Amino acid sequence: MPEKTRLTAVKAQLKQIMTGAYHAAEGFEPGYVITRDGLRVSRARVLGTVMNRFVSEDGQYGFLVLDDESETIRVKFFKNTKAMEGVEIGDLVDVIGKLRQYEGELYVQPEIVRKVENPNFLVLRLAELAHQKRRIESVRERVKELMKQTSDLEEVKKLAAAAGVSPEMAVTLAQSMDEQPPEDKRAVKERVLAAIERLDDGTGAEYGAVVKEAGVSEAQAEPVINELLEVGTCYEPRPGRVKKL
Repeated sequence: MPEKTRLTAVKAQLKQIMTGAYHAAEGFEPGYVITRDGLRVSRARVLGTVMNRFVSEDGQYGFLVLDDESETIRVKFFKNTKAMEGVEIGDLVDVIGKLRQYEGELYVQPEIVRKVENPNFLVLRLAELAHQKRRIESVRERVKELMKQTSDLEEVKKLAAAAGVSPEMAVTLAQSMDEQPPEDKRAVKERVLAAIERLDDGTGAEYGAVVKEAGVSEAQAEPVINELLEVGTCYEPRPGRVKKL
């Protein structure tokens, strides 16, 4: 069997990842996200501030909650929690890892976690992401023109190659135009928080009522409520009820 080439880590904002469409792994192909702007991300490189951290008593499981001011995501550690040592709440960290999804929650399974001390690193990353966005938008416009000629992806690849556009990138952009991505998680979070505040009778708000009041599905609400509990925005005064701090 030929040796597998490690996928390039794609730099992305958390909002790009969290509002994209996740495609589960098939065979030897890893799972990946197609972002709204057409990035295909399987192995991600993200930069964010640690908002929360947890390590189990036996040291076999842990996670960091990262926030880059566009969205939040959990970085989950299975067995190798030593990689979390020295990383504290408030630290800026650069993480490289594979995107995974479990029970509707998209998270990062890390390979590398680096604490960032130089503030210029953040400025550089933002500049890189801005340049990447401009480049993708330029290619996206060219792909739109190609898709006016055909909707067949194989034909799109051929036309893209002839036009000097990466066939793989052209296909990803074409797919992103057809995707119906999930609702922005931050918007769902705002609706859930507003519902909790409206329904709180002093003893918290009942989970089912929060979901109904927010006008979202249980699948959308569950990971958001779990995150609110993990980062300390909310707590459970008693089972089945949630209250904002």
